[in-house]
Amino acid sequence: MLKLLRFIGLVSQSIFLQFVQLFGLVAFAAAVALGWFRLPSWWVPLLAVGCGVVSDKFMDQSALTSLLEKAHNANQRGGFLIVVYFVICAVGYVAGAYGRHYLRDKGFAAAESKK
Repeated sequence: MLKLLRFIGLVSQSIFLQFVQLFGLVAFAAAVALGWFRLPSWWVPLLAVGCGVVSDKFMDQSALTSLLEKAHNANQRGGFLIVVYFVICAVGYVAGAYGRHYLRDKGFAAAESKK
């Protein structure tokens, strides 16, 4: 149980680091767009793997070392970044799908009340 809590804490810190670096925010926005436009959910793992590989190979994260050292060390492993981006993309996809559903229902309710 303690190892699970530590892993969740490490993933949370790594997500924070990716958002500070702004590439995590780009991945989140792309996942929201996937959910908003009702693209198939199997695009989420593809987006997560793509973003994880790009972040691992092309993004310099050495400037963030002093911020959260354990999370930075975990980010050096490419597989861990794929897990991090899967969490970011899955949450973004659900947020986009829920946002579309919520706004659509709210729009219909507003149109009905004007009649």
